[in-house]
Amino acid sequence: MKISDAAYRWIIRDKNNEIPCISASYQLLLRNCICVSIVLLLINHFIPIWNCYYFIAILVLDRILECIQKLLRGLKNQKLFAFSGIFYTGVFVSLNLVKICYFKQGVVALLQSTIISKSVTIFLILLLEKRLRKIQLGKNFGSLQKEMLKYSIPLVPSNLSWWVMGSSDRYIIRWILGSASNGIYAVAYKFPSVLSTIFVMFNNAWTDQALADLDKSRESEEYASKVFQIYYRISFGFVFVLIPATKVIAQIILSQRYKMASVYIAFLYLGTIFQGFSSFFSVGYLHQKKTGGTATTSIYGAIANIIVHIALIKFIGLFAAAFSTFVGFFIMWIFRVNDTKESFPIRINKKRFGFYLLVAMFLSLCTIWSSIQIDILLTVIMIVFFIIDNRVLIMEMKNKILTNIKLKRKKIA
Repeated sequence: MKISDAAYRWIIRDKNNEIPCISASYQLLLRNCICVSIVLLLINHFIPIWNCYYFIAILVLDRILECIQKLLRGLKNQKLFAFSGIFYTGVFVSLNLVKICYFKQGVVALLQSTIISKSVTIFLILLLEKRLRKIQLGKNFGSLQKEMLKYSIPLVPSNLSWWVMGSSDRYIIRWILGSASNGIYAVAYKFPSVLSTIFVMFNNAWTDQALADLDKSRESEEYASKVFQIYYRISFGFVFVLIPATKVIAQIILSQRYKMASVYIAFLYLGTIFQGFSSFFSVGYLHQKKTGGTATTSIYGAIANIIVHIALIKFIGLFAAAFSTFVGFFIMWIFRVNDTKESFPIRINKKRFGFYLLVAMFLSLCTIWSSIQIDILLTVIMIVFFIIDNRVLIMEMKNKILTNIKLKRKKIA
């Protein structure tokens, strides 16, 4: 039910709500975990589920960990939030190396490692963040929980739509083109996933700041507009370089069987940046607690993705999957821009934005037929363009870095 998102939204704006929101979240989480566990045990009684008890434990621990990590963000304990993710990964990998490589245990070792890693990480977070231990489980928070559920439930179909956007392509490809084509597309999809991870990190930071500090004032509008301008300029700039450069890299590192995956990557990059833009504008819904908009716009994007994919796949093959991903996220972004222009207005330089989009489209189409020599030339040209186009920002960053270095040297001296 995305209760952790609701708690995060309430806490980050009002410190006085910390204990009630944390307590209400724990109560809802406890009820949900008990209900889901009972349902799964009943299903297992009639239809055996493979390693059912492990599965339930992982499911419950995963929900608890996600909840308290979101609460950490709401409490603005970003250091512990970041460390908990690194700590979990370190414990999980170490346990798997010992259990699988040394003791030669099977798949069950993965499940056990997951349970132990999540449990230890949860314990560590609760140990280091005392505010998460200040709870009132016996108190009735019914009215607050209703408000939180009203906020969080629309986020569920929104998340499902994002899953559809990411997964439906592969089912359609397998159904119409076969498993071999699905494998090629899976390889192509790996490259934009790195860029997607960077965008997720940025959007998390942006969401924290926007929800905590921004309001409907003129200053907030100007600040948000400036941030988005920098965001899309750098995003498009990266993609201008990555589209031809990735094709060159793919031709070198991929086996002959998967080299053709390189021509599909460009539109997946475009889909990734509009996915990032959509997340950026979703703050408008979260800020006003009108999360229904995130659900409807996500559904529109998912529907557009599926329709375009099915309509074109028999004519242009795997290009339909990549292109439909771009179209789906682009439509989602357009709807969100229009939906949030009153409550969370962000001014966009349409001429500049349109120019960037046209350049990206040109590169995406050009690299379908270009030779590796042309791709190398395009990479060099786009690097030069990126530096020139962002020279002011680059100089500002350079000056800040040099200033920080000087200050540190003075402290040491």
